[in-house]
Amino acid sequence: MSTAIKHSASDVPAPFEAYSGEGPHVFVSYAHADKLVVFDAMRQLYDKGANIWYDEGIQPAGEWVEEIASAIKNSVLFLVFISPRSVDSRYVRSEVGFALSENKEILTVLVEETELPAGLALCLQQYQSISLNEDGWKDKALKAVFQRMEESGAEKPTGQRDRGEDEVDHGEILWRAWDNARTQQIKRLNARLDEPLPVPAKVVETSEEVLEPSPSGIPIPEDAPRHPVAVKVEVAPAVPEPEEEVREEHTDNNLGRMSWIPSGEITIKVPYSDEIKVVLVKHGYWMSQLLVTQEVYESIMGNNPSFFDGMGSGHELNLPVNNITWLEAVSFCKALTILAQQHGSLPEKYEFRLPTEVEWEYACRAGTTTDYYFGDDPHELQEHAWYRGNSTKRIHPVGGKMPNPWGLLDMYGNVREWVGNSFVNTLLNDSEQDEFRISRGGAYMKPAVECRSASRSTNSLNHRFRNLGFRPVLARVLR
Repeated sequence: MSTAIKHSASDVPAPFEAYSGEGPHVFVSYAHADKLVVFDAMRQLYDKGANIWYDEGIQPAGEWVEEIASAIKNSVLFLVFISPRSVDSRYVRSEVGFALSENKEILTVLVEETELPAGLALCLQQYQSISLNEDGWKDKALKAVFQRMEESGAEKPTGQRDRGEDEVDHGEILWRAWDNARTQQIKRLNARLDEPLPVPAKVVETSEEVLEPSPSGIPIPEDAPRHPVAVKVEVAPAVPEPEEEVREEHTDNNLGRMSWIPSGEITIKVPYSDEIKVVLVKHGYWMSQLLVTQEVYESIMGNNPSFFDGMGSGHELNLPVNNITWLEAVSFCKALTILAQQHGSLPEKYEFRLPTEVEWEYACRAGTTTDYYFGDDPHELQEHAWYRGNSTKRIHPVGGKMPNPWGLLDMYGNVREWVGNSFVNTLLNDSEQDEFRISRGGAYMKPAVECRSASRSTNSLNHRFRNLGFRPVLARVLR
């Protein structure tokens, strides 16, 4: 470690005000312990005209995470400074994970030689990487920055920003940044307060993926459901597309067997209204028959964050990975896609990812509309799931219970399963999400009533707990 990096982070002033305009910008992720080196590098890029957003000066308020997420979403390039400090930083790891989930172009800048965790190395190897120690690093970085800015329609900056060291008032910059963050938070709060209430609507059949949202302004019925409820599930459209013909099981080198889930539709009662929408699952996909195990996760990501309760033998390799954040689950899927590409086992135009909430419930129900895929009697759950009634308060190896009609095991109980887009995103045809994500299926300490096909929970994308796991799908690349 260089002597410079040993300086206290509080001794290093902000080099310039973070970009707050509407134009294309670069998001910079770094460890605060590396401020001296990173700020100097950022200053050189900024002086050449790069618009840079970084978190220095952001007021530590309740919506700080939302500010970060918004800046990443709207960026044209995600620039991360890699060092042992940044690799150990949970904030940097979260930012990288979110950038991967948003499919952002990533540029890695090596502050010093650093051994990356296996999963992170896999995910980042497909992107350009430069080192601060190599000659011409700044020119390479600027080329990547301006190329992304030009692709977004922005004009390439000409000349160097006029500045003088004596003219920089870091105190003024800090207060302006704080004031800007506060203004943005107030705008979002006011927008939420002004949002009209959802409205009940007539049941309408549609050939589109989902009906358009209804006009607003009518009060919510008192007996409206709090959660989306499936009232009809139909498998296979009348005229399937040629590539959607029935397929066989797919076997992945890491996940093992995956069931083919055919296209179809699911009719859903919208939460907090009596509105009903028909959602088409337009394209079939493969879903892992088993939850991701600790052994598989560790073999790909190089670590095992799972909680160990000490009640097992310590040699149960088939326990599901748990204590996983949504961002870590997304990163795993990205790494799995890259591995399959390298091995030549990835079907053309397909990728591993988390299932959407619609896809998860559609696959779980397998054409049924009862409380469980096996019927409405919760006493039968013992044969299909590890839950409060039979789990002895611990997680169990995967695959020990009966599968659903499509060959999927542990869809109920054991550990909850992270999903990608929520019902709300799909029903409103909206890709925007806040920091909260959905998990499905209940868990080993949940009662039977919370392990139904419609059961769902909400947590922050950074939340981790011992009953949180996941299973990927192998689906068509639609973007």
